[in-house]
Amino acid sequence: MKHFILAICSLIFLSTCAEEGETTYYKPHSVGTQGIIEIVLDEQLWEGRLGEIVKNEIAPMIPYYPNEEYLFDLQHSTKKTFDMSPKKQRYIIQFIINPNISIQPAIDYAKDVWASSQSLIRIIGRNQQDLYDVFIANSEEIKNHFTQLEIKRLSLDLKADQNYFAKQELKKKHNLSLTVPSEMELSINNDNFAALQHLRLVSEKQKSPGDVQQFIMVYHYPYTHKDQLTKQALLAKRDSVVKKYFRGVTDDSYMITAPDSLVPSFEKEILFKGVYAYEIRGLYSMVNDFRGGPFINISLVDEARGRIVTIEGHVFCPKFAKRPYMMELETILNSLSFE
Repeated sequence: MKHFILAICSLIFLSTCAEEGETTYYKPHSVGTQGIIEIVLDEQLWEGRLGEIVKNEIAPMIPYYPNEEYLFDLQHSTKKTFDMSPKKQRYIIQFIINPNISIQPAIDYAKDVWASSQSLIRIIGRNQQDLYDVFIANSEEIKNHFTQLEIKRLSLDLKADQNYFAKQELKKKHNLSLTVPSEMELSINNDNFAALQHLRLVSEKQKSPGDVQQFIMVYHYPYTHKDQLTKQALLAKRDSVVKKYFRGVTDDSYMITAPDSLVPSFEKEILFKGVYAYEIRGLYSMVNDFRGGPFINISLVDEARGRIVTIEGHVFCPKFAKRPYMMELETILNSLSFE
């Protein structure tokens, strides 16, 4: 009888939680590989102008990658097929047309609706034009929302398996904190420069690591004038640093930023954790060597120490898509803070 009463109490407790919306125990975990977004939109609209705008705005081609790759991979489903599915996708954008005259065009952000760690964006309108207007007004925010969610998700994995030795050495030598994965080794660490590398074995045909090579470099120098924070000045500084530390197979081979005539680099001013920063994304290549790949370079002012700190991630993986590995590096860059 005692056990029966306890069981009844447990059921009442769980029922109460369900009424209050605390249903996490009943939800499966969301699924989806890195960078996939489910788009729920009627077939006719997906194949028409609205679908084309969604593809261009949310998943544009990454212009500085050596091969054709996109910011996200979009999967499409109609309302009917989506309603019949388990709805466990990690990221979802759902377009909803409701012709009711009282409906106001709107965008709604929700999480954990059908699965845990799920992010759902609903775009609601009375007609196709409403959907278009709401989407266009919020497309940049939507894109940034999913990008930050990917970085946050990868950050959890990074914190769970990090290289504490490298973190401590960077803190002692450079007065900054950076979280890198346990497999990433600190290869250079002098007074104003540090480099970390992760040589990965991806192809089973290779007998040694190197199919995917990820690099992080950090360097700093005195901040004397605002003209140091221009694209031209920052790339000139970058080229002087990588020429010294990233050499090729021969003595006359070294890294450079790929010239704009080959592929343009893209710059923008950003706030990095509340600090003004200058971000450059582009492609590197090698003089007198066949090697290249994308990079992301972020420079910010450490006012307390009167210096400019630059942190960069770049990758070499000619046999594989670059986006997953660059997203991992961007997650590492976002862990930077000053001590």
